Amino acid sequence: MKIICFLLLLPVLSYALEVDEKLTIRLLKTSESKKTAMINRGTEDGLVEGDHAKFIVTAGIVARAACIKVSPTRSVWSIYRLVNADFITNDSVMTLKITPPVKITKDETQAIVQEDTPSQVTGDPAKLGIPLADGAQDLNEGEDKLTASDLKALEESQTPLTIVDKNFEVYGVLNISGLNSNSKTNVGDQSFTSSQSFHHIGLGAEYYPKNEREWFSSFSIFGEFTIQKQDSQAYNGASVTNDLNEFSAGLNWHPTKLPSMVNEFIPYLHVAMNLGVVRSTYKAGTNLGTPESTSNGSTSGFSVGGGYKFFTHKGFGARFIVDYYLRSEAYKEDDLANIHNKKVSGPRLLCAFSYRF
Repeated sequence: MKIICFLLLLPVLSYALEVDEKLTIRLLKTSESKKTAMINRGTEDGLVEGDHAKFIVTAGIVARAACIKVSPTRSVWSIYRLVNADFITNDSVMTLKITPPVKITKDETQAIVQEDTPSQVTGDPAKLGIPLADGAQDLNEGEDKLTASDLKALEESQTPLTIVDKNFEVYGVLNISGLNSNSKTNVGDQSFTSSQSFHHIGLGAEYYPKNEREWFSSFSIFGEFTIQKQDSQAYNGASVTNDLNEFSAGLNWHPTKLPSMVNEFIPYLHVAMNLGVVRSTYKAGTNLGTPESTSNGSTSGFSVGGGYKFFTHKGFGARFIVDYYLRSEAYKEDDLANIHNKKVSGPRLLCAFSYRF
């Protein structure tokens, strides 16, 4: 319960920079057209895909751009408003200032704020840097689109650095054994054969927010359906079968890395509530005085823990989690008119494979 309260008290935690926050950056690579640039800042500095920003030097604002790809220490920006191309060169150092997103349109009646633009372009950067007001609605149609040559100039950007656009995930858990057992006794030369098998089949789905600038971007919600069956036999031939169908719903929190990152181990914390139905059957062995009995019941419980996720840029992934699991089973009257309650609890280690789309 304390962990759940702790999670609820941390929604204000955000990894994205707020509007008007600034970073000192270095341009690592630029395309020939000056429409694409890679900088030495990424998610570790609070940048997320979809950010808009101004590139600023002492003389003024030289460009406005949108973040199109991001990794922990790098990000790629599409420059849609270029004031002074002389500053957009490899190894240039400048300031990046986060701005509100703007729509690109030719209709001035739809503009938020009309930008000031220089009357002429000169090779002297000190004479150019005219500060721009918020808004960038005086662009030509298609000016913000990237060309193949733009992206080719940035070799490191050819492979997606995040999968923020793939915000649905399905995953499966599978653990099956099909053993049989046979118990014999010298009392009347009796023999008892029973199943000694176990299977745990789980199928789940998880949803991740697309907007990674919001406070809730580090959280995801999930639902999971599990089928479990366990057969066992005692030394005297007595056998027990438990069948469980359970539905879980909960919340995952990724405290240190955004869940859209690829080729990274992403730590996460997990909490879920569980509801289900159970059927338990008992069959006698050498203790033939005890008749066979069966009872049905309902289950409720929770699980809380943590683990790691890993995704490739194509959306394939894997996860493992260690959690504390508790399940209460409330049975109806069995064949002998008895009512029973059972509690199952303890640590678990689960592994699953997944796909995001």
